[in-house]
Amino acid sequence: YHDCIYTFTLYGEYVGKFGSYGSGSVQFVSPYDITVDLYGFILVADTGNKRVQIFDKHHNYIHQFDGCGVLGRCDGIAVSSTGNIYVTDCDNEEIQMFSR
Repeated sequence: YHDCIYTFTLYGEYVGKFGSYGSGSVQFVSPYDITVDLYGFILVADTGNKRVQIFDKHHNYIHQFDGCGVLGRCDGIAVSSTGNIYVTDCDNEEIQMFSR
């Protein structure tokens, strides 16, 4: 595992990467899924740290959440057209919804 996020252009050209191994801000343990919301914020399912991290389009850390400590290993993430965040939690075998 590389425990970072690689970025590419729409044409598949490598742009760069951000993040490293660990449990701090902009650190990941087995990031498993990623999505972008309506406002361009990047949401990363940080599976090994059992949380979701949020970044702006320049990869600056904005926020993180873990479902008040009840979020298990999150292995999927999606954002609805209304801005709700859906996270699949493979530890608890459920899908959790979070509001913005």
